[in-house]
Formats: sequence, structure tokens, C-alpha cells
Amino acid sequence: MLRKIGLSNFKGWQELDIDLAPITLLFGVNSSGKTALLQALLLLKQTANSFDPKQHINFGGGRRDYVDFGGYQDLVYGHDTSRPIGLRLSWGLSTTAFYIPKRSIDDGEVSYNTRTYEAHSIDYAVSWRLDKDIFIETLGYVAGLADHAPHSVKVTHHKGDRYIVKLPQFSDVKTEKQLAGFENAPEEQVTVGTPGSCYILPDEFIKFGENDLFLFSAALFFNRRFESLMNRFLYLGPLRQYPKRYYQWTGERKSQVIEPDGADAMAALISAARDNESLQDDVAKWLKQLGLVDDFSIKSTDVRERFYEVIVKIGDSESALMDVGFGVSQVLPVIAMLLSAPPGSIVLLEQPELHLHPNAQSALADLMLHAAEKRGLQLIVESHSEHLLRRLQRRIAEVEQTFARPENIKMYFCAPSERGSTICQVKVDKYGQIANWPPNFMGDISGDIHEMSRAAFERRHQELAGV
Repeated sequence: MLRKIGLSNFKGWQELDIDLAPITLLFGVNSSGKTALLQALLLLKQTANSFDPKQHINFGGGRRDYVDFGGYQDLVYGHDTSRPIGLRLSWGLSTTAFYIPKRSIDDGEVSYNTRTYEAHSIDYAVSWRLDKDIFIETLGYVAGLADHAPHSVKVTHHKGDRYIVKLPQFSDVKTEKQLAGFENAPEEQVTVGTPGSCYILPDEFIKFGENDLFLFSAALFFNRRFESLMNRFLYLGPLRQYPKRYYQWTGERKSQVIEPDGADAMAALISAARDNESLQDDVAKWLKQLGLVDDFSIKSTDVRERFYEVIVKIGDSESALMDVGFGVSQVLPVIAMLLSAPPGSIVLLEQPELHLHPNAQSALADLMLHAAEKRGLQLIVESHSEHLLRRLQRRIAEVEQTFARPENIKMYFCAPSERGSTICQVKVDKYGQIANWPPNFMGDISGDIHEMSRAAFERRHQELAGV
């Protein structure tokens, strides 16, 4: 699970560091920086997926990219190109072996073997800078190891395309010293060429001397963990594809791939139905729980089963998806993604409640809880929905809801300021009560009610006075 995210000089954020939970919700006024948190993760993913492995940062704009960031000046805080852009992540690991080589000398012969430790977390930090060209200024990892001091590797820009690799001197001695970050550790240094995009080192390990084994094992470990994290990110944007009357089956199996605009949601449902999987039934169940339909099905329209239509039943009437309320087609990709994403996925959602009436928005919160608890997904959600918020407060307060606890549901409120975007954690206690309701958190509902009552009193007074 992703535990923390930090930003420096990224879009509207000068500095940001927040903790994440199985469900993290980002609220805020427009242009307050909440979308930038999701975009930072997408920047890493599209850079890691770049065709050019030595591209330091992929600003996007290509067909396969998630976000078009423009250029360095567009992305950096205040459009000040003298500033570095930084991004930090921390994530937990299941039981994962980390191999530390041990050098020994016997009768003048140098040999190596390895000690194996359990790695339980990784901290990652990268910063970019512009000087004619964009380059990685620093790049580092720290692995948290059980029964051993953390192990770290840091790459620092030297000059041109040359980088210095810094690593602590490894030993078998157990120590209680915990490295605070990448600094103040005894270290050895070697110089290498340009690091790959968002990774740790290029393929120059074989050129090293005594540090070969450690550098190779560390790079292999960190690179694979980073790639694994990037592969777990799934994203669904706020602008989803308009429904079609018919959908063509191309033969692709897309039960676990839904594009950012939801374009492949129907392909996922058709694929699952052809493979006798339960995804269609599960989606129908949740559409009913959201109060949107009475039944939902996908049916082939030709003998070769190449074309399909989506049938929605509301009351006694059956209609094509195009002929019912827009909200059904817009929430379908959300439901399909939350019910088909592989366990361990980190799902980024922008405004999943769009085009839904209040009751459906509330029920959507229950689907999120189901996806996080039962399917093992982590959700990072940008939303404007007070109804979604209120349902989560209710579930936290309910004794029988053991998963819906404040430690599993974190909420943040973003707001603009003269110093850039600011963030405040919305503190919800075990009774579902918010202790620090931020100003303008969900508009000024109480203020509107007060002003409405005052205006009604004044109008009634004027009517009675005959004015």
C-alpha cells in the first residue's frame, strides 16, 4: 500500500507531505491542487512507461500518456524554472527478500555470499532540474529491513550525463541506528552515466569493482519494486466516453484493463461474460444498489457474437444504454474498475460521482468500502460530493462496520493561498464526527440556511405589515 506522498514545487504546491490510507479522499475548491496529487503519480507512471528508458521526465502529450503537463515551466511552481521539482513516495511491501552481499577473504581469495533480510517498506525520492536540458538532480531509495538498519542508494548529478552513486558501507553488524533519509551515512562513491527514467541506475553495474554485487542486487531490487508499484496504478478520469448503441467485440481479453476515459469498460464486461466470469452480475448488483436500474445485461446481436448491446431495465421498461439517464453510462466504468482491478491495485479516481443523484453518490461510498476491504484495493479519490462524505461518516460511526475506521479512511481539504496550495486533514473520530470542519469545506450550507431563514422572516414581516 502507498503510505505517503510528498511534492516540492509541483504545479500549485510548494511543499506537500501527507499520509495515505486504504481510502484517501481529496476535497477542495476548484484549482486548489487536489488533482495535482493524482497527476504526480501519473507523471511517474507515464515516465516509467516511456519508450525511451533514458528519458528523465515524460511531460506527456502522446497517445499512451495520461496527462499533458506541457513543459518544465508549465509544471514547476510559480513557473519559476530556477526551482527543482521533487516527488517523494513511501510504500509498504509484503514479505520481500532483500539480498545483501557479504565480502570475505579466505587464504587470499576474495569471495562473496549473501545475507537475506525481509524488506517491509521502500522510501523513494526524485528531483528534476532545468539547465538548458532537464536532468535528474537526485534520485534515491531507502529499503526498510527487518532486524537490520535500512539500506539506501542515492544518485546525485555530477556534471553532464555523469552521476555519483552513494551507498552506505554494508556490514553484518546489527544496529539500532535508523537512517533519517539519504544523508549522514558512511558511504562509498562510484560514478556512472545517466540513470534510466525514474529508476536507480543504468546498465553499468558490470563496470564496478568490489561494489558490483551490492549495486547490482540493490538496483535489481529497487527497479523491480518501482516497476511493480507503477503497474499497480489504475486511473479513471472525470471525462468518460459517451455511451454507444452497439459495442464491437474485437477478441481482446480486457477484464483487467479499463482506460482513463472508461473506453474499455464494455470490453471488460463482454470479455468477462464470454469467459463465464461474474463481473457482469456484480456490476448489475451494484447498479441496483445505487438505485440506478432494476436490471442490467449485455446481449449479443449477431450469430457470430461480434456485436453487443447493453440493455437497462428500469421498472417494466427495457432500454438501450443510450436511451436512459447519462449517469448510468458514466458510473459504469467506475463500478467495473472497482470490481475487476487486480487485488493490490492503487486506483486513482477523479470525481466518480459525476452525473449521479444524491442517493447514488451515497451508495458509491459503500462500493468504495467494499473494494478496499473485500478486494484489497487502495483508493485515492478526488471528489466534490458531500453525500459520499456523509455516508462514510455514517459507516465510521456504525459499530458493525469494522473496516470503516478513521485509520482506514483519510480525508483532506485543499485550498489555494498566496503561498500556493495548502492542505488540511479532516479529522473524523470513531463516532463519525468531524472535529475541524474547514471553512468552505462543502460550501456554506449552514450560512445559506441562516440567510434563507432571515430572508423568509423579513418577507413574512413585510407581508403582515402590508408593505
